Amino acid sequence: MEKILYYILFPLTLLALSSCDKTDEPLPVPSTVHRTVIVYMVADNSLGAWGCDNADISEMVTAASSGALAGGRLIVYRSARGTSEDNPPVLIDITRQGVDTLKCYPVFDADDKRIYSVDPSRIREVLSDAKTLAPAEDYAMVFWSHSNGWLGAPSPGDNRYRAFGDDRGQHITIPTLASTLEGERFSFIYFDCCQMANVETAYQLRNLAPVIVGSPTELGIDGMRYDLNVPVFFSPEPDMEKAARNTFDSYNADGLPCQMTVMRTSGLDRLAAATKAILATLADYPDGVEKIQRYCRPGETCWSYDMRAYMRLLAADSHPELYDEWQSAFDAVVTYAEATPIAISDSFSPLYITDYSGLGMFAIKSPDDITYRQYDSLAWWTDVVSACPAYK
Repeated sequence: MEKILYYILFPLTLLALSSCDKTDEPLPVPSTVHRTVIVYMVADNSLGAWGCDNADISEMVTAASSGALAGGRLIVYRSARGTSEDNPPVLIDITRQGVDTLKCYPVFDADDKRIYSVDPSRIREVLSDAKTLAPAEDYAMVFWSHSNGWLGAPSPGDNRYRAFGDDRGQHITIPTLASTLEGERFSFIYFDCCQMANVETAYQLRNLAPVIVGSPTELGIDGMRYDLNVPVFFSPEPDMEKAARNTFDSYNADGLPCQMTVMRTSGLDRLAAATKAILATLADYPDGVEKIQRYCRPGETCWSYDMRAYMRLLAADSHPELYDEWQSAFDAVVTYAEATPIAISDSFSPLYITDYSGLGMFAIKSPDDITYRQYDSLAWWTDVVSACPAYK
């Protein structure tokens, strides 16, 4: 808490450096670098109110000032707390000398409708601008905000509680995020936010990057340590297992809960086939799901259980040959998984970790679950889960 209070009271140097006063000055023609890392920071929410965006940008500046960019570019799109025409979203360049503003973005369109940072058009515009202003041989992506895995809206047209981002109450679903980014290719995607290490999200985004890093549970408000991970991001071959370990170790050293996972997307098609083979053996909805490791708070409708525990429940005894193939496929996807014994330290509803594989999956226990939070809109449902005879 002391760290967060410090950044709430921190003089707004970073904001001043990223003001829009310099937008009329001509920018030099950029040269192509080996890598540009884009941090998509949606902070007009409680994280911005707590100063988490200032804290993380300060860590980025610390890393850059020590030479951690290694000739690369660190570009941050930031929508800060209290977005308005006087405080618009900005694209900033984290350099060895500090923070430079590259572009400011309108808050309203030509028809005076609000433009949100989770709008597909804004996301595509930012990516295009980053590539133009910081061209590179390859790009990497960090998503920074609130998030809640694959969950879609409670009902059609309801913009609450969607998967990634919280920009003044607006969010974006994982299928929409995937279609928005279609055709992009990143050297890695790092979710510096909660609950994104689930097979549904990874499978939906599998064609965008060879490696995805995230947590299957809630992540602490401090997020990752950018001063530790920026050097990793700009190494010639980024070691994402090391990046995930840096995040885990920084929480664990402070006695705080943390769960981290690294997913290699090249193995997801094989994992999908192995999972589909197990689900195809089910003649009825499974029993015993509520007894396996969950990644959601106790008392909530749980939309993410430990995937290995779920597959073990379904097939380890009844179809050991299918389970052995599934485990082999899983091991090719999850290359790092580490967890503290407690995932959520809330004194009223603590979540304990006793069986951690690192990857979550929804378990359908009744017909209503098929359409729960638009689960049937996911590619994982269409390609894998819908093959289960019990769900017909």
